[in-house]
Amino acid sequence: MFPGFLAALCLLLAQAATALVQAQSNGSISLSASPFPPQGQQKIPANYQSYSIEFSYMQDYAGNASHPNEFSRQLLFNLQNISGALPIIRAGGSTANRAIYYPNQTEAVILTFSEPGADQPSAITIGPKWVESFQQFPSGTQYIYNLNFNDGESGLNQTVMEAESAFHGLSQSLYAYEIGNEVDGWPGSSRRPANWTLQDYVDQWLLYATAIGKDAIGSSLDQSLEPLFQGCAFEAPRKLEVSSIVWNVANAIRDGMARSHRLKTVSDHEYMGAACAGSPVPTLQGNLLNHYHMTSLMYYHEALGNMTAALGVPYVIGETNSISCQGTKGISDVFGAALWSVDYTLYASTLKVSRMHYHMGTPYRYSAWQPVSYNDTAASAKPIYYGSLFLSTAFAGGDKQVTSILNDTTLAAYAIYHSLSEEATNHNQSTLEAVAIINMVMYNATQPADQRPYTLFNLSSVGVQRSEAKVRRLTAPGVDSQDNIEFAGQSVNSKGQLVGSLTLEVISDGAVFVGAGEAVLVSL
Repeated sequence: MFPGFLAALCLLLAQAATALVQAQSNGSISLSASPFPPQGQQKIPANYQSYSIEFSYMQDYAGNASHPNEFSRQLLFNLQNISGALPIIRAGGSTANRAIYYPNQTEAVILTFSEPGADQPSAITIGPKWVESFQQFPSGTQYIYNLNFNDGESGLNQTVMEAESAFHGLSQSLYAYEIGNEVDGWPGSSRRPANWTLQDYVDQWLLYATAIGKDAIGSSLDQSLEPLFQGCAFEAPRKLEVSSIVWNVANAIRDGMARSHRLKTVSDHEYMGAACAGSPVPTLQGNLLNHYHMTSLMYYHEALGNMTAALGVPYVIGETNSISCQGTKGISDVFGAALWSVDYTLYASTLKVSRMHYHMGTPYRYSAWQPVSYNDTAASAKPIYYGSLFLSTAFAGGDKQVTSILNDTTLAAYAIYHSLSEEATNHNQSTLEAVAIINMVMYNATQPADQRPYTLFNLSSVGVQRSEAKVRRLTAPGVDSQDNIEFAGQSVNSKGQLVGSLTLEVISDGAVFVGAGEAVLVSL
């Protein structure tokens, strides 16, 4: 065929596709955004959306010195190439509470499962070679290391011994320690007595942090380092009362957690529902593709982020994902979860939440990727990883400020600014850089493709009229899809590489169509 004929054919196909979308249009919405973000809006880094890896599965994800996990490395490289920064990796979770360090153990890790097919081991022991896994991700990766928090003198000694091994193995890669995981649920359990209070926790945390500084790091070096501890790692918060006996991160600071000057950040966890025994059965539409459900839970994080900021300590959502107890099939492992992750992360970035860590584990339904072969399925990128690609593009270069410009049950939009000033108060030195739109209307892959409804978003009032504006589309056959997912025309292959031609759509007449179960990033 002649080049001219091909060009004409492509134009006709594009016009036909546009006509089809217009015929299926589900109304139009005009978006508007201020040329500047509100004064004092927080600035977020390029790696705002980071990861948390279940402690017991760190070797699966990273490999070791003789067998590094090249698939995981490539997925992280992708995000670095897009955003300019590597995610901060937290190795932690409930299995960190079970981990026991044995200095004479020759194996890096020994996992004991109470029953075949269990999501987590019931026991875990680690040896000196364990830290090899923290040396395999791309150079420059930083880690949050979740230590055990066993009680008594033997517990303290065990924590210090584990911390010393981690400190020498990670060196400059150590971003922070955590001591214990979700300890606010411990009173009355096998780990602590029923009368163990928030003040008791803070006092014991300070004792352990001081011992780690003195005996694991060394007193002289400890004094020269910046704060190396992320405090709390509490369960999803639901109590905001200012009280020395109410478990929340702000009260922990008020009870003295920061007085040792070792506290770097405080962390809470969050999930949109639970797959645990006795919990209400979650649904994709009710728990994930529901903007109001998400914002109702973020109310607590907004309040606590404001409180801790006033107390001088940054607030982190240090472990999060869709549905707790490792996720739910058909909800956590489908494309709808990717759309939810984009909406959730962008909304959190508008608050005083300084960073987020999406949790994952080898057999978990909500993982961003499966790192090794498991249950006869090969290592692969999961739907939420495509949300990471979208967010890495949105936050590329860092120093971003985000505001919400559309809040509806199934529709959300955000204005993304790039700050040119070191101070967030100089809001008039920020420029509007992009607009993100998420359409969470349910549309399944089993429905006819020619019946997918589209909403027209008019962006002319935010200055999107020029042809330089480009659109990157996050799409799949339906919100229930587990594969055939694309971001800007690209997908992830079996080696973790992005393949396919990068597709940048052009804005037409200052407007963009977004289909049910799609999201777009419009770069201005």
